Amino acid sequence: MRGSQFSVLSRTGCLFLLILGLSLVAGCVSDEVREETRLTEYQQQLVREGPQMRVSTEKVEPSQPLGVLEPAALAAPTLPALDIRTDPNSGRQTLELTLQQAITRTLANSPDIRVVSFDPAIARQEITKAAGAFDPILFGQGSYEDQDSPANSFFEPGQAENRFFESGIRQRTPLGSEWSASYAFARNWDDLVGRPLATRVEPMLIFQLKQPLLRDAWPEANLAGVNIARLGHEVALASFRDRAENVAAEVIVTYWRLAQALRNLEIQQELVEETLQTLHKVDSRREIDASDVQLMQVRAFAKLRQADLVEARKLVTDARDALARLLADPQVNTTSELTIVPMTTLEVPSAPPEMARMVDQALATAMLHNPAMQDAQLRIEVAEINLRLAENQRMPRLDLIASARTQGLAGTSSEAFEQVKNGQYTSYSVGLSLEYPLGNRAGEAEMMRRRLERRKAVSVLHNAADQIAVQVKEKARKTQTTLEQAGVEKQAAQAAQAQLAALEESEPIREKLTPEFMLVKLQAQETYAQTRRAEIAALADFNVALVELARTTGTVLAMHRVEKALDTVMEAGAPEMPENRPPAVEMLPDVTPSGLGYSLPAKLK
Repeated sequence: MRGSQFSVLSRTGCLFLLILGLSLVAGCVSDEVREETRLTEYQQQLVREGPQMRVSTEKVEPSQPLGVLEPAALAAPTLPALDIRTDPNSGRQTLELTLQQAITRTLANSPDIRVVSFDPAIARQEITKAAGAFDPILFGQGSYEDQDSPANSFFEPGQAENRFFESGIRQRTPLGSEWSASYAFARNWDDLVGRPLATRVEPMLIFQLKQPLLRDAWPEANLAGVNIARLGHEVALASFRDRAENVAAEVIVTYWRLAQALRNLEIQQELVEETLQTLHKVDSRREIDASDVQLMQVRAFAKLRQADLVEARKLVTDARDALARLLADPQVNTTSELTIVPMTTLEVPSAPPEMARMVDQALATAMLHNPAMQDAQLRIEVAEINLRLAENQRMPRLDLIASARTQGLAGTSSEAFEQVKNGQYTSYSVGLSLEYPLGNRAGEAEMMRRRLERRKAVSVLHNAADQIAVQVKEKARKTQTTLEQAGVEKQAAQAAQAQLAALEESEPIREKLTPEFMLVKLQAQETYAQTRRAEIAALADFNVALVELARTTGTVLAMHRVEKALDTVMEAGAPEMPENRPPAVEMLPDVTPSGLGYSLPAKLK
């Protein structure tokens, strides 16, 4: 008997393993996402690293309230240490920083980028969660009942003992079907006099299937949640790239603004020195021909320019703090008190840009790679999935229901199992279940809602495209305009310098130092300083305009300095890079004039 039971159980186990194998092949849904790129590797590296280590990482410690602002120094830093020099006399610390170093430190440490780096990883789990709805489920149940009650009829048992056990597997498939296969075993005994078998053994093999034919049927409807989750992951990646480009662009702009502020400070210092020299000359000629009016006139100009010098120093400090915040480095952060000196000079192209060509290609690139455009297109795809799902839900419900059962009934287990083995008692059933909602207003309203949402998503895409096109043209014009302004301001500075030099040469040979002459000289000094500041501002605006144009076209990460910085961060975070490293961004040459610092990508993967 035990051998027979073992044989039946073995065959039953094989049957269940076969069904499980088929279900894994035909019913399971993959949660894989698109192949990894350089950007996704960077995002995943930030997720693996987790929040930046700080002196106080998770809360503000009363003993160290500033610890949450200060990144902790790592025992084995991934990036080379910055060369911070300390003046032995004043103790002032100075850091000579290149733009490449600034971008690298920002991409490695920026809290702004690190915050959104977790969103794609979270969205990735939503894909797994949605796909997990199609995983097979093992189930089982068992019960034992011992009955002892007074009998009031020959047809009712007084004492009974029932044992029941069932286990199996069930699964929902992408076709919408829900199936289950189970094995049940019941052993019952009672004291009913007229029953032929006091002890009854009832083994059963049961298969059930419910297959929708209209509503909730076929992969398009059942995989909607998985497909929407995949698109949500794409949206999260696009948002991550958008934030990374924003932060990279911001650090470049801040670096150039610091360089501009420092140059303006130098110009203002020179202007103050010139004014003080003029004041000294006037004061030395008081006994000759200089009056108190002239002296007060020059002194007033000197005080005003010294006040402007104080403001210039403040602007430099503000720019340094802004850059330190973006770097968020253990050596340079918001708690650092050091002087940052930009070592990269403002770039000037060798030739003016070809406006028409640059605008056309920048527009085409922006339509392909601007994060807002990508986000709008992904949301259209989500709206299309929701519309198709609503169309499916509007249909009547027509389900195919089928079942099959093989069972045995005997006084001994061996005999009952033999009946199951031979299929002696086999039952089948098949049928259809129909539901037709009269009016179907809920389904019609849902479909119309989804249709309107899709139209809205398309309108959002068109609106974003128009806005981006205007921004691209404006940034392109700004690039050309600021470059032209830099040339004009340079000529103006040369003219102002020549005028001031002529006045200074004529001053010693003048018969009398008149107030009119002193006013002209002081104004000439101011004009020369203003033209120099304007030239620096135009050059800085030109370099900023390049970054803003790349930001609008969605190609900041393709700029050569940013791409190189990203490679440095990746190599520092993962010393052993895989051989099948994702390809770099494919570049379109000559999209912008040579010397502008970047090329627009043909395909940003």
